[in-house]
Formats: sequence, structure tokens, C-alpha cells
Amino acid sequence: MYEQALHSPSPRNELKGPDKIAWSKALELYRYKVIPHDLLFDPHMQAIDTELAEDESLAKLVVSGTDGRLWETLNSVAPIYRARWWANHDEANRRWIAAAAPLARRYSPLLMKQLAVAYETIWPGNAIRVDLAEYANWAGAYTYTHGWGRIHEIVSSTETANQGYAALEILFHEATHGMVPSAAGRMAEQIAAAAKSSGMKAPKDLVHIFIFYTAGELTRRALAADGVMDYIPYADKKGLYRQDWAPWHESIQVYWKRHLEGSVPLDDAVTEIFAQQLRIRRQ
Repeated sequence: MYEQALHSPSPRNELKGPDKIAWSKALELYRYKVIPHDLLFDPHMQAIDTELAEDESLAKLVVSGTDGRLWETLNSVAPIYRARWWANHDEANRRWIAAAAPLARRYSPLLMKQLAVAYETIWPGNAIRVDLAEYANWAGAYTYTHGWGRIHEIVSSTETANQGYAALEILFHEATHGMVPSAAGRMAEQIAAAAKSSGMKAPKDLVHIFIFYTAGELTRRALAADGVMDYIPYADKKGLYRQDWAPWHESIQVYWKRHLEGSVPLDDAVTEIFAQQLRIRRQ
């Protein structure tokens, strides 16, 4: 419904009669009440997602929840969704799980250890919840962190870039957000220190660039060790390092890669990245 509500007019859904009227009204509610809010950063949207996850076993949502009118609307159109779309979405979810689960079992011990070492922190102790949906957001996945160790990933099972071996990278990329917050912790502190000493302002999404590169590179190495030599990390495949991210990616490829190889400490790697950026700007 969120994906359909993003488009105006809505894509053809072949509904007729009362079902079409009810679904159209629900889409209008989404357009003015849900779509204006950011799925990832808006606290109200986080609360909605969290309660929906907690109520997953209920046949009908309890209207006394976070958003009564939204809950009533979802209850009213749930039979339409189940009859029209659920079978295909459920099949896509199960197909994605069938591909991703063996990869996660095979590589989780290695990647959990490598990511914790890379960021000089510890892997979250609690189980990480992963919910699949036909649509997640523009990026194909996002993650909420509800206090230390409580990580909730929402991943699109139909997004082309999330398929095959990329499912492994997506799972660990999203999990890293719960371990490496953008505004606090070891990485954020070191980035702030390097920015201050160099006199440069760090891009607000610099931590995310590190996360993209690290999850992609470690996934590529793990697969290559098992003979999968043609894996292309998500950010490279999607062209995310073009334009604004390009100079930072070039520095990360040199100095952060050395850190991942164990030859340079985290502090020194981040400091050198900022030093190179400063040299580039002075040229």
C-alpha cells in the first residue's frame, strides 16, 4: 500500500466495485498521513513499524494502538490485500529466505567477527529481527535501532539489487547500522576528531559511506574465498560512489582498505582519509 500511495494516480490494480472504493480511500489516507513522514528517521513511523511487527501474529490489529485511524483502515482493507496480492508477496518472501538463509548460516560467524573488528566494537548481543516486504523504501532496505542491541531490519524481497549473493551483503549492511550509529560511538567520535584536526567538515552521511564500503568489501572477500570471483558490491552496482561520494570513496579504498587488512589502526585510517581529502582540496 505504501508503494502504491507514492504514485498519483495509483498503478492499475484491477480492483472493482466496493473493493476499489475501499482501497482508494485507504491510499488517500496513506498519502496525507503516512507518505509525508520519513520511514527511517520519523519517530512516529518507527513506532508504527515496531507495533506492526509486534502484532504480526494477530489476525486483526488492536485499534487502541499507536495510530487508531490507520489501524482501522488497515483492518478494513486487509481482506482485499490478502485476496489480491498476498500470495505473490508471500512467495517472493519465501524465495528470498530460501536463497539468503544458507548464505547467512555459512558466512555469519566470519562476517560478524570481521565487522566487529573493523569498527573496534562488539557485535550486538540480541537477535536481529529481519522483516521482509514487497517494498521497503527507495533504497530497498532500512533499519531501526531501539536501544543498544535491538535491531530491526526491513528488507524488500523483490528489489532487484537485493537478490542472490547481494542478500548477504544487505543483511550485514543493515545490521551494521545498529552497531555503528552515525552520531555517536567509536566511528562517529573518530570522524569528528579527524574533521576538527583537519579543519574540514565531514559529510553528514560519511558513516554510511564507510558502512557501504565495509559490508560490500567484506562480503566480496568472503565469497571470493569460496570461489565466487564475480561479486559486485551493492554500492558499486548501484553507482552510489559517483559525484559527491567519489572523492571520499577513493580515499576509503586506500586507507580504510588497509585497516580492513589489519595493517592500519582505525584512528590512523580515518585520519589519513581526511588528510588526503584536505590535500585534494588544496590542489
